[in-house]
Amino acid sequence: MAPKTYDPGLENEKAPPLPSAPLITLSSNLVIQPPLTSRGSGPGIVLLLQNPSHLSASHQSRRPLDPEPVQKWAEEGFTVAGVTLSPVFHQASVTSIIKQGINGLLQTRELDKRDKFAVIGNSFSFRYVPITMPRHFFSL
Repeated sequence: MAPKTYDPGLENEKAPPLPSAPLITLSSNLVIQPPLTSRGSGPGIVLLLQNPSHLSASHQSRRPLDPEPVQKWAEEGFTVAGVTLSPVFHQASVTSIIKQGINGLLQTRELDKRDKFAVIGNSFSFRYVPITMPRHFFSL
């Protein structure tokens, strides 16, 4: 039977606490953000970013309409590895950076799928860097 009244003071009527997983900085170009959802775990995603400011959760000086990419994907339920690239990069460096990101993800307990990862690059520069990952690329 449905309740007839609503009392926000009752324990079973209180909203669950908002998730607050801290951003983990592994190096100057690699951060890990656990999911920012009530579930607390999620699949892994590696974000290839060119601007190091995109690694932070948010800008202090201004309030953008949308959060930075790392926070945005974590709010969607992903365990995120945010990595930045140097201005000059090539296939070997991109492959190495992706591997660093995945190794960082594998260190977290919030990662729920440890054999599949998404990789997203948000720069037009990546269109000229062919990335092929052989099946034996990772030793899990």
